[in-house]
Amino acid sequence: MMSTAHSEPVLELRIHGVNNTPPHEMLDLPEDDVELAFGDDLGSFWHPTDDAVERGRVDRVQGESSRGVVAPDEVPRGRVPDGIHRETYSWGGMVRTAPPQSGFGGVVIAVVARVAWTLLLPFSIANAAIWSWQLPSPRDGHGIRVGAAVIRTACLTLTLVFTLALASVAIDLFALQCFRGGTTVCVPLGEVGDTFAAWKDERRVALFSLLPVVALVTVFLVSKLSILRYNIARRIIGGDDEAGADRPLLQEPRFWLSRTETNRLAVLHLAAGLATVSLVTSFAWASDTTGITPFLAVGSTAVLLACAALVAGTDSTPFERTAPSRHRLLELLRRAPVALLGAAAVLYALPMIVLAFHGDIRLEPRLMGEASDGVLITVLIVALVLIVVAWALPAADRARRAWHGRAAAVFLTLGLAIELVLGSVVNVLVGDWLNGPSAASRLDQPYPECSGEDCLPQEMTIGPFFAPFLGMTLAAIVVGAIIVGVMVALPRDVGARAPKVSFARGDTSPRATLTTLLEGEVRRKRALAARLHLAEPVVGVLAIALFVGTVATLAMTLTPGLLPSLLQADVAQAISTGFARWINASLLIWVVIGLSVSAGLVLGGRRSSRPLALIWDLACFLPRAGHPFGAPCYTERAVPEVARRIRWWLDLPPVGDGSGAPPRPRSVVVSAHSMGAVVAVAALYALRNEPSWETYRDRIHLLTFGIQLRPYFGRFFPEVLGPAVIESVPCGRPRPWARDPWASADLGAPGAAGDPADEGFPARTWVNLWRLTDYLGFPVRSIDSSGNRRDRYAEEIDLSGYVGAVDMHSWYYRTPAYHRALADLTREPSADAATPESRAARPPG
Repeated sequence: MMSTAHSEPVLELRIHGVNNTPPHEMLDLPEDDVELAFGDDLGSFWHPTDDAVERGRVDRVQGESSRGVVAPDEVPRGRVPDGIHRETYSWGGMVRTAPPQSGFGGVVIAVVARVAWTLLLPFSIANAAIWSWQLPSPRDGHGIRVGAAVIRTACLTLTLVFTLALASVAIDLFALQCFRGGTTVCVPLGEVGDTFAAWKDERRVALFSLLPVVALVTVFLVSKLSILRYNIARRIIGGDDEAGADRPLLQEPRFWLSRTETNRLAVLHLAAGLATVSLVTSFAWASDTTGITPFLAVGSTAVLLACAALVAGTDSTPFERTAPSRHRLLELLRRAPVALLGAAAVLYALPMIVLAFHGDIRLEPRLMGEASDGVLITVLIVALVLIVVAWALPAADRARRAWHGRAAAVFLTLGLAIELVLGSVVNVLVGDWLNGPSAASRLDQPYPECSGEDCLPQEMTIGPFFAPFLGMTLAAIVVGAIIVGVMVALPRDVGARAPKVSFARGDTSPRATLTTLLEGEVRRKRALAARLHLAEPVVGVLAIALFVGTVATLAMTLTPGLLPSLLQADVAQAISTGFARWINASLLIWVVIGLSVSAGLVLGGRRSSRPLALIWDLACFLPRAGHPFGAPCYTERAVPEVARRIRWWLDLPPVGDGSGAPPRPRSVVVSAHSMGAVVAVAALYALRNEPSWETYRDRIHLLTFGIQLRPYFGRFFPEVLGPAVIESVPCGRPRPWARDPWASADLGAPGAAGDPADEGFPARTWVNLWRLTDYLGFPVRSIDSSGNRRDRYAEEIDLSGYVGAVDMHSWYYRTPAYHRALADLTREPSADAATPESRAARPPG
């Protein structure tokens, strides 16, 4: 329960970042010295026990009595300064897949959950695309935006690829090719296969077609469950529902209130997936003379196209949504997703029921296989065309945007390619397993030119795309990896941006001594961090490689006879043989890559709750306005909870010190690490909608460290977290071939253009700590230190332990810089700090 008996005037609220740091580590205390204040298994607030706080203060008094005032380097770990109530917010339970504290069964469930969340990663990455193009301002008017419609439709193609990849394995491989003439030709199936061999083909098709349907329904239900557990903003965030003309998107209540639109998109994706399965299985009736195949095919296609049209037209972003209308056509459109889902379910279920119990239908396996391949190729062509359109979307100030304003195309390419890799690995691996001694390259052999239920290839075949895609994409990635390798291997020297530290001659203090001893390690870690800071160009190279590999595979699939017609027969044969060997090798390489990634996810430790760390957090920070089947948007819950906790504290009565002086108003220092800073900034903007905001703002301070707001989020999503939102100097891209990639990233120097004011930012003061050894930490206002009152350099050498260490991304709160910043932010405010008139008269910063 939340206590209201706190006598301290200041709340220091710490928020962890990417690594899901446990509460006791965020508070820098033993686990037994931390207790739950409020929350549940998803989001919770923790504080030190009374005994831990008292012990820290007793140690401080004893240290001062024996040695005088304790220096910042000697502050005991976890000690809470006088006048501060310290808490930490743990949001790692959202999208949690970390193993529990004990129990074999819990660990197994956690491992399965890790893999399941990873399978949703392509959807989450594609969803980020809708927030990365040049978002229209609310002042531009409401209505459907072409860019958002293109991206939503491209996201739908990922759902269809997911469905078709599973349908290929379930229907084509298992239901048809493994069983011929009442016998099992897939030896690995053993006695289980003998059971299904006795069934008729049409009955097996009806049963195994349930696999993609069940997978779709499972993903749909997971998305519904996460909406119920995560999207609580309507109960917490206040403010009007009308979009503001000038306020940031983070301040729009509609940015977080996306439950209705996400539900509608989820239903449409489910309906489209069912219609796709129905379209593929409709060719099971090709030999029937009643004309049911054209009816099912046309009906399924119509439902699929209607779903795509409604997905494109769903107003899923704040700048699109209009006020509710009673127009009858709009009301019909709102009910259309459920109607389309019902139509898709009927088109799939009724024919499958007839197939399962009707005994006079002769299947056409070749037509079903070719139909599945044809639908997949069509979907891929549409997806690639939409990515090209997204590449051409307009974007102003391209120098300030990631990948020169083409982030939407990059995110869509990554999502599509990862989904294709997953689908191809599953198809090729299962096909190669069922195919016995035949090589993986044999899996792309075409169906024989015949008809009838006995017309099946002699070996397993998975169609012409999946196996070549693995080989072609791996070749493109190898080329990209060489470019990235050269980029990363270049020498780096960022020392010119480091503050000049000098010690008095003969200084034998621990910091002076260790600075000399660890100089080489500091230099090496700075160079490593500079290489890891090249995320934007590295991902850009990877996206180009994946796009080229996909296009090349598609071209090869559509024109199988092109190479022999252009080259001599022996040359074409040699190339074909070499590529077949490369496909065989690529399967092994992809399996090794998959096992390595899976092992990293499974064995990644208890704090690694979100696979692939920064990429996962980047994708899952944003509401699911593009793809509804992505992992839950943790900020839909974390942001309202943090805002509510700050509001609760600020509404507590002022605190008196017993001296007769006026009671001191409550204040808050939000202390956020890494991704926690994104949660903190979003929470402060959400809080700005509160009716009492004018009395809150001057009592809120922000202390961040190890954050990526300016060069990553500010460039990937400029309208959401760009320089106008965080009030920073615009940031350019890193120069991958320079010794210091970020040395000239400022697009306008603070010294010349003036330090941006903090008057519009929803906190009275913001202090940011950073250091060059941090591979994920950057300045938040500017690289240039002249006129920059927000960024402070944090010590790289940690003296708080038994042995000095060079810190990188963690343990900022052990540095003297942190203690100094916290002391600065918790000083007694002026008597008129809470009045808007005094704030207007006070200089910013």
